[in-house]
Amino acid sequence: MSAFNSTRQVAVAFAILAATFGASVSAASAAGSAKEFFVQDYQFSKPMHGFSGYSNNYYCDYQRLPNRKCTINANGTESCRIVGWTLREMCQ
Repeated sequence: MSAFNSTRQVAVAFAILAATFGASVSAASAAGSAKEFFVQDYQFSKPMHGFSGYSNNYYCDYQRLPNRKCTINANGTESCRIVGWTLREMCQ
């Protein structure tokens, strides 16, 4: 029963955030001065080149982010290794 309550609380929190974000985007669109801001992630096995600059009237930034898998050794130290890469695209 507690799993259902926590799931419900998370859903309510996301609904509130979505409503707040939608209202702020609508207000900015009504003003006519703001562009959309969007973020998209792409998954790769090797690192891809990043980029920062203009692309089709938007300023975009591409960041290379490592995906790490960490384990704890028998002596209590943490050991991490890179298992993949994320290329995060942010445009505004």
